[in-house]
Amino acid sequence: MKRDKLKGYICGAVSGATYGMIPLFSVPVLNEGMGFDSLLFYRYLMAAAVMALIQLVRRRSLAISPQDLPLVLLLGVLFAFSSVFMFMAFDYMPTGLVSTMYFIYPVITALIMSILYGERMSWGRAISLVLALAGIGMLYVSDGEERMSIMGVILTFAAALVYALYIVITNRSRIRTMPSAKLAFWSLVVGAVIFFVRADCGTALQAVPSAKAWGLILLLAIVPTVVSCTALVMSIRYVGSTVTSILGASEPVTAVLCGTLVFGEPMSWRIFFGIVVIIVAVIVLVAGDDLMAKFRIKSKKRAIN
Repeated sequence: MKRDKLKGYICGAVSGATYGMIPLFSVPVLNEGMGFDSLLFYRYLMAAAVMALIQLVRRRSLAISPQDLPLVLLLGVLFAFSSVFMFMAFDYMPTGLVSTMYFIYPVITALIMSILYGERMSWGRAISLVLALAGIGMLYVSDGEERMSIMGVILTFAAALVYALYIVITNRSRIRTMPSAKLAFWSLVVGAVIFFVRADCGTALQAVPSAKAWGLILLLAIVPTVVSCTALVMSIRYVGSTVTSILGASEPVTAVLCGTLVFGEPMSWRIFFGIVVIIVAVIVLVAGDDLMAKFRIKSKKRAIN
């Protein structure tokens, strides 16, 4: 059981960290003139193909039962529209501000789990969540004035809500027992279909502009998509929705580091301390849960004696 929790913590951190690499692979392609819908279609399609190839090599079936089909379709729609709403919000507010507000999804996840499923928020998790939110704010707070927009706020909240629902449903439905790779594959397939439709059923799809862009899209499909999506499902299975969502704080850390090391964006003391605060939040989360588990065991032993 303890080993499974460790796997869950690691998978949650890996999911967030790899997802944060999206700018590393997508920004150069966008700079070559490719639109969001075309890029996301190729990303999801290639990721599904890679996942299918892996499962074929491992001789694992990708078939799903008719009973699971509605939930699989729902999860695929939620996963895809978390990206759609976020990219739409970029048209109304700066990306940094959207990214900061999007991280409200751990709060939404915790509230859903508490209200609908009676999950108690431990002090360790509460402190970790507050620290994570503070660290995210330090990473993205701008020195200038940020342009707020009601529509931008609504779209960002919608993206966060949809992603939180994806995490909760994955954890609390019968889909929980489905192999993580299979669920990830079908989520990606549904997403590819959605972006194909958004591109006027393929008529508005743009051609990949260069060989370099093909390579970057392939990396985008593998690292922040296949790896991240699979690790996310595994983390939810081992440590639950709330903990997995908090571990997602590693996502903006990776994004900021990629921006600094690859794109030459400045690294200030504020950003550095924001990263440190997020790392502390993850340590508090892991250590707090472990201490609470030990406390419960000791309490049970005392009650028996």
